[in-house]
Amino acid sequence: MSFTKHVADSLERLYNGEPWIGVTFKEHLIRVDADTAVKRFRDSNCIWQIVNHIIWWHQRVDRFLHNEAPEQDGDLPDFYLPENHGPDNWHGALGRLEHSFGTTAATIRKFPEAELFDTLPGTDNQAIYYMQGLIDHDAYHLGQIVLLHKYS
Repeated sequence: MSFTKHVADSLERLYNGEPWIGVTFKEHLIRVDADTAVKRFRDSNCIWQIVNHIIWWHQRVDRFLHNEAPEQDGDLPDFYLPENHGPDNWHGALGRLEHSFGTTAATIRKFPEAELFDTLPGTDNQAIYYMQGLIDHDAYHLGQIVLLHKYS
C-alpha cells in the first residue's frame, strides 16, 4: 500500500470507519446536539469551534497540496463559532466536516508519491509533514471532542 493511500484511508477511518483509537467523528458527533456543541469546559474551545478548526486545517492542507493560496476570500476564520447556534447551522457544520474529510482524503490519494518529500510551495514543510500531521491533529481533536461531550 502506498503512503498516500494509507493516509487517505486513515483519515476516512477517523471520520467513519474502524480506526485504531476505537472512536470516530461521525459516531460521536451524531450524539452531540447544537446546545452541547457550544458548551465549554472552563476556558476551552467548544466542540463547534473544534469542528470548524478541523475543517479549516483540512481546507488549508488541501490547498497546499494543490499549490493554491491557503486562505481565500469567503473562508471562515479558524475556530469559528457562528452567532446562530441553532440545530440547522450545527448540522451544516457537520456536513462541512464530512465533506472536508472526503475532499482531503481524495486529494491525498491522488498526490504523487514521488513528491512526498518535496517542500510545498509557500510553506517550509514537505507534503508528508502535512499529510501525517492531519492524522495526528484530527485524532487529538477527536479526543478533545469526546471529553468535552462527556463532561458537558
